[in-house]
Amino acid sequence: MHKYSIRLIALALTLSSSGAAFAAQPATQSYVSTEHATEASSSTVTLPSGPGSTLLVIPCPACAPLSFRATSTTTYFLRKQKVTLGELKAAIGGHSVGVTVFSSVKTHELSRVIADIGAPVRAPNNRASAPAPVRR
Repeated sequence: MHKYSIRLIALALTLSSSGAAFAAQPATQSYVSTEHATEASSSTVTLPSGPGSTLLVIPCPACAPLSFRATSTTTYFLRKQKVTLGELKAAIGGHSVGVTVFSSVKTHELSRVIADIGAPVRAPNNRASAPAPVRR
């Protein structure tokens, strides 16, 4: 046999074996969303007072308000920093920042709230303090 024929046979065997492996894979994959995200400005969000109360958000000027019940498992974040509801309220306090509200697709309960504002720096006594000064 010529060396080209051997290469062609080797290529055909490689392709047929990879095709069999590919065919063994499931034909489709399905993804299930567990949360729904709503983005809004903090000026159009009324935060809950605690578990059992309601968050109200108006996603756009022409949109109907949406409400989600907070639970004991609802979490709050300043960007990636997990905070308490009180800390979230204090950090937003009068600022207009982006807020993403996540709710359960199944129960429509409030699962988490993320504000696009940095978390305050923690003092050694674990109380929030002013951001640390920048040294130049």
